Amino acid sequence: MTITYPALQVGLTNQKIALIGLVFKAQRENTPFSLPDMVSFRPQDGQHEVCDFAQVYQKSVFEALLKAFSIPYTPGPAQADATLVDGWQCFWEGADRWGEAGRAGKASWTNLTAQIIRHLRPVPMLADFADLLRAKLDNNNIRHVLQLRIENDWQGYSRDVLPTFAGQNEEYCPPFLDIVRKAQTTWGADFKKAYVLSDETCLPVPKETIREHTFKELGVELFWKSDFLPQETFKSNLVSSMLDFEIAVHAPFFAGNSRSTFAGFVSFEKFCRTGQMPKHHYIYNIPGQGLGLRHDNGAMMVPEQATDRLYGHEPLIPVHRGDLQWPLSLTAHIACLGDFTSETQMLHGIPSGDLAFDTAGIGGRCVEGFQITSAGLPLPFEYRARDVDGHQTSWMPHDHFCGSKGQSRPLTGFAVRLTGPAFLTTDCFYAGRFEGQRDALTAENGAWCSAGYGQKLVGMHILFRPKGLT
Repeated sequence: MTITYPALQVGLTNQKIALIGLVFKAQRENTPFSLPDMVSFRPQDGQHEVCDFAQVYQKSVFEALLKAFSIPYTPGPAQADATLVDGWQCFWEGADRWGEAGRAGKASWTNLTAQIIRHLRPVPMLADFADLLRAKLDNNNIRHVLQLRIENDWQGYSRDVLPTFAGQNEEYCPPFLDIVRKAQTTWGADFKKAYVLSDETCLPVPKETIREHTFKELGVELFWKSDFLPQETFKSNLVSSMLDFEIAVHAPFFAGNSRSTFAGFVSFEKFCRTGQMPKHHYIYNIPGQGLGLRHDNGAMMVPEQATDRLYGHEPLIPVHRGDLQWPLSLTAHIACLGDFTSETQMLHGIPSGDLAFDTAGIGGRCVEGFQITSAGLPLPFEYRARDVDGHQTSWMPHDHFCGSKGQSRPLTGFAVRLTGPAFLTTDCFYAGRFEGQRDALTAENGAWCSAGYGQKLVGMHILFRPKGLT
């Protein structure tokens, strides 16, 4: 039996999410699947068009991914002799897997979700058109890409759906001038031109009106792809979306709406392609005068999470290519949040992730305890902690919790050390960020990392490095 789902009548990004779910379903059930057809989604008139997967993505590249992960797969037309499954169930599973990747941060890069997206490569013709469009933007010194999620369908979604779960102060459907004004506030004098991401056929007013008002009020020139390429190039909404997507992924600066899966996938796909957290990616649907800088890998849709340093898992001390990437997880119990995990992984021989997190910037959050788990490996290290009352724990072996939970006893210091022969060849370095301290404090090989009495621990980073490595 081979499974697939009927072509989903949704936008490009939501089709990618459903594909993630279908691949996971095939893996979990050990059932071969065939690639679904793709849809050129036309919300303006409902005249959707269906095309084969191979018309837009390089099938051989994606099949190489399936082989590498041993995913059962049947080549051929999408629905030829296949059992149809619920595409929306695949979408919701894909959304769950995407969310897991967001919480894992950089450690998710070697996992199946990120690699699925990494191996969705546009066919050469589409890639060539994207390169041509990027060259035109470079020639016109356009370095900023701005999503204007103001189309008629988005306004309906913002009116009828988003209020049921989004924050009351969230600006998920602001006027176009407000979006550009926020970008100008954040990007400053260098922001004179922008390439706009929007469905031109669904805009509430003509693009010329938007362009004229924006330049008159703010002095910023706006450009759409139709200003650079002939109309027949992107008469398909699917091709149009893919061109916009490629431009945004490669742009030096990007801002979008975190409630839009398209904007989230711009950041997520940049992460998937490079293995690095995206830089200079922003969101505009937050309260305030300017944009919010994303710290996540693109998968967090709640604006407060997308802009939270916590989900960036950013190192507090410089890392080295020679650092030992043991498969470990650091789970901290954080006041006002609960358990939060950072991890390093070694999947198929490829390391990813850092044992690092930073809760600074949001009041009330501090570390009350932590545990380092070694994925069943007998690694020779131990750790201890000191809390705000001055109580010091004994040295704890890995896989044991150190500290407290829910007792209002935040940690003010911690230490980690290697034991046995490993201590002779390997250093343990670690850093802590403490409440009220601008810079992280560092220590090594069992020494206390502390800012002094009463200074609460709000961030941690632990790494292992061969002695003598500089």
